[in-house]
Amino acid sequence: SSTGNTTVAGNLTVANEIISINSSGISMNGKNLVKREANGAIHIGENSLITNEVNGRQQLYSQDGTGAPIPIDVTNGSKLLINGRDVEQSINNVGALSSALTGLPTVPTDSPLACGLGTGTHGGNYAFSGGCASRVNEKLAFNAAASFVPGQDYQGVGNAFSARAGFVFKLGKVDKKTNKKEEISSLQSRIKKLNQIKNKNSKQIKELTALLNQQAKLISKLEIKNTNFQTVNKNLISRLERLEKFASNNFANLYESLAKK
Repeated sequence: SSTGNTTVAGNLTVANEIISINSSGISMNGKNLVKREANGAIHIGENSLITNEVNGRQQLYSQDGTGAPIPIDVTNGSKLLINGRDVEQSINNVGALSSALTGLPTVPTDSPLACGLGTGTHGGNYAFSGGCASRVNEKLAFNAAASFVPGQDYQGVGNAFSARAGFVFKLGKVDKKTNKKEEISSLQSRIKKLNQIKNKNSKQIKELTALLNQQAKLISKLEIKNTNFQTVNKNLISRLERLEKFASNNFANLYESLAKK
């Protein structure tokens, strides 16, 4: 045992060369545990996780045994935090917040003001939203909305809230029929009126048909009466002719009888 400082000139080998310590770093069984390059880069492990300060920034990257770059994968339940904020969670929150906002109105269609509630999800994270849109006049509309994510671990400050606001301008001539709903409503109203007219005409047609039937019956009765009248008249004429013939014969006989006297 020894006390105080120990200085070793050159390399230090421990435990039958299993561990070697020198000015470049520490190795075990010939494989680097920690190594410092001449440019100041520090390699951790055989397939190295490397960090280096360059121009006032601390770089962090990884290489395999051949020096080719490889991904850094944070696994086994560990989270990558930046200023206490979970990076993966933050990315999913952005997607959820944006999705929730898309379900809200931007321009009211058939009323001066329209409001709504929405929800969205991304990567298993959920967000809720609410907002309104107002039509200032025929060419200008205003909308505002906000969304939020319920409390999470490692959420950080400002990562649970999103908002938007905007104006919508219409350029050019404004069609008085602002949307298809108005056109459909107008067509439905016209169809309703036509149906009412149709029903009214159907009723009138039925009444006219009934009157025509009554008229036809009356005409038929009149025709029958006219036929009977013609028959009676014919009979009367026939009787009158016989009477005239009879009267003529009697008058001639009477005249002959007077003439003989």
